[in-house]
Amino acid sequence: MAKHRANGEGMIRKRSDGRWEARYTDTREIDPKKRVKSIINKSQKVVVEKLKAALAEVDAGVPILTNNNSTVGEWLLQWLREYKISELRDGTYETYEGYINKSIIPLIGHIRLKDLVGQQIQQMYNILQKSKEQGGYGLSSATIIKVKNILSGALEQAVINHYIRYNPLNETNPPKVEDTEIRIMTKAEQKKYISVLPFYNTGNMFAVALATGMRIGELCALDVTDIDHELKLIDITKTAGRRKDKYTGEVSIKVGPPKTKHSVRKIPLLPSVEVMLDRQAQLVSELREKAGGKWNENTLIFPTDEGNIHDLSGLRSSMGRILKRAGLPHMTIHALRHTYATTALNAGVAAQNVARLLGHKDGATTLKFYAHYINTEAMIQLENLEKQNISHLGITAGELERIVMGTAEILEKSSVTERINDIVGRAKNFPPKKSVDMVLSVCEDILCGPLNDLIATDRDILLGVLAQYTTMKRQYAIQEKPLKSKPSKDKER
Repeated sequence: MAKHRANGEGMIRKRSDGRWEARYTDTREIDPKKRVKSIINKSQKVVVEKLKAALAEVDAGVPILTNNNSTVGEWLLQWLREYKISELRDGTYETYEGYINKSIIPLIGHIRLKDLVGQQIQQMYNILQKSKEQGGYGLSSATIIKVKNILSGALEQAVINHYIRYNPLNETNPPKVEDTEIRIMTKAEQKKYISVLPFYNTGNMFAVALATGMRIGELCALDVTDIDHELKLIDITKTAGRRKDKYTGEVSIKVGPPKTKHSVRKIPLLPSVEVMLDRQAQLVSELREKAGGKWNENTLIFPTDEGNIHDLSGLRSSMGRILKRAGLPHMTIHALRHTYATTALNAGVAAQNVARLLGHKDGATTLKFYAHYINTEAMIQLENLEKQNISHLGITAGELERIVMGTAEILEKSSVTERINDIVGRAKNFPPKKSVDMVLSVCEDILCGPLNDLIATDRDILLGVLAQYTTMKRQYAIQEKPLKSKPSKDKER
């Protein structure tokens, strides 16, 4: 016999098939024919609880769920196409699509959206994290969090659309992301790496990556118009990479905006980097001549052997060959950027300035990745970083002089006196310490030549300037040494 309740509180009865059924009137329905609704379950207790919840929603005026019988997989793809396609860049859209098809749909894609519960999502997390040997996917915690964020966005939209009452993902406990070890090159590894770069056409590109921290996609898209030799700046406004068009599905190498709005930036064009660009310009001329009619004319700084934009897969292969020849372990191209960041921080460049150079949002983002690699005894001048660049990149005094002096070729002087007078005059435009090094560099070049050809006047001037500037350099070195404070008597005791 059916169990009647007060008017508006529904009715519960046991059906002939042994299951329990509750019926109630949903006054929110506009169509009178749809107002009477049923709840059926094997357990009377469950039916009672669901009836109470349903009546509470009716009393509170909670919006009725839309009749959507999509599976999780169907809804995710629909959400991506209809709600995210105009918001996401091609690369990000492709990433979302990949995670949905490879990590979510195979595990929970078959479940009806309205039936999805937190426990099923938790089981998905566990399988994604479990090693492949144990039958899982072997994904890192960081990757699983990316999967979780995509799923969360789709489920939140389903709540807004009244397809589901709440986001079941809120009932889950996703894995905690552990700090991953960042691979950076030691000074010894950098020297080995740099020593083999001249044997490869990608060598100059990787050298500039190591000296500037630019992303490899930014270097692929770098154009001659992005280099301001007058203001000594590199303008980073775009990146290049293989992308699948989110509308057509066509895969091609595209040039587009950088990773984030903070990636659009200007970075200093240091003399060491300018030397590397000068070497690259000479290489491009050789490649153009060698390719002949196959050359694709453009203004890229780092084109392929036939003048095209580099593909990241080809650069990865080149990186692998370089590392093997240098006798170094495997590491990604991004290790060059990591190495630059830690070198800059250890050279005393403030975190907020390193953030600007790298295209990070702020200094906190930079320190989040690199705080563990900062030398507490770091120097405080960018000049130290530049010295390291010059040393590691194998830049000769002649190449550096040509760039610093702003001339296409090293000036040929008729006498030692003229050369010394010229460099002393030009060095006045630089900081004192750097000007001393510039003058001494020219003096050393002269000393490396045939001294027997020097006339007495030139020899006297050379030795006089050498003695004077050597003394000045020693004075700067003494000033830089930290003063050792004498211990107090109390400490001595």
